[in-house]
Amino acid sequence: MLMMNNYSQRRSAVGVVGATGYAGRELLRRLAAHPGVELVAAMSGARTAEPMDVAELAPAYRGQLRTQPPDVAAMLAAGAEVVFLATPAEVSTTWVEALPRQRIIDLSGAYRFTNAAVYGWTEKNRGAIIPARLVANPGCYATAANIALWPLIRAGVIAAENVICDAKSGASGAGRGLRDDLHFVELASNCKAYGVYTHRHAPEIASQTGADLPTFAFSAHLLPTERGILATLYVNLKKPDLAAAYERAYAGHPFVRLRGARLPELNDVVGTNFCDLGWVVRADERQAIVVSCLDNLVKGAAGQAVQNFNLMTGWPEETALL
Repeated sequence: MLMMNNYSQRRSAVGVVGATGYAGRELLRRLAAHPGVELVAAMSGARTAEPMDVAELAPAYRGQLRTQPPDVAAMLAAGAEVVFLATPAEVSTTWVEALPRQRIIDLSGAYRFTNAAVYGWTEKNRGAIIPARLVANPGCYATAANIALWPLIRAGVIAAENVICDAKSGASGAGRGLRDDLHFVELASNCKAYGVYTHRHAPEIASQTGADLPTFAFSAHLLPTERGILATLYVNLKKPDLAAAYERAYAGHPFVRLRGARLPELNDVVGTNFCDLGWVVRADERQAIVVSCLDNLVKGAAGQAVQNFNLMTGWPEETALL
């Protein structure tokens, strides 16, 4: 589905804060290939810039732009009209308050539960995203679960209660910060659960899909892979019409692919902005298993942010994402 508005075919001056993190680096790659972007500022999320030349990821800017420490005055001086924040929540709030006239796409969780921002789930909130000043990009786990659950609960195909989501992510989802449990020797040939019943994305998923939070069982797992999310959801059926519900919800949405009984895997989506869905209905038609798969750094972060940018600035939704 191609949505255009008055900004169509115009280049926007764009700034990125948090450009040296994993999501920030992926964002720079995508923006460098975007014909509607003039990258005017790339800043570290830390107080001191890392010695990374943006040309490593964006050859078009070779010799013109390097990352620098985060500086609101420098961002304003650069003339940024749209700013991406790939920063921790507490950093994002500072920037949003300091840039009241810029349009902002925030990849943190700072504004996902407030009315101050539009929740940037492109497939659900397209109309509200187009005119928004502040967009709160969804979390990576949340994107995988949201896309799987929302059409089924909305259509009354599944019960909102007792949904189980067993989700696994590549190590890049934990960010670039140094932690003992993220060292190679801790991750290699290993897989572990964390955040059982306490993960911050569980309330986000429930609030966006209508799942019953008190009975929603969400468990995250860390995989010894670089990137990707595979979420396996166990749902109780009211009627076995999963395909029809998904087709109604995602017709015309270019980045959700319905696989049916061909269950998706990480190799189908890594490096892309696609979310692939597959499902199998139990023989008695009382339960189904849904598998949702995406790249946590693309559709789960930078890619969805670029999708939202495209809507906000009038470019075709697929620009710089295919």
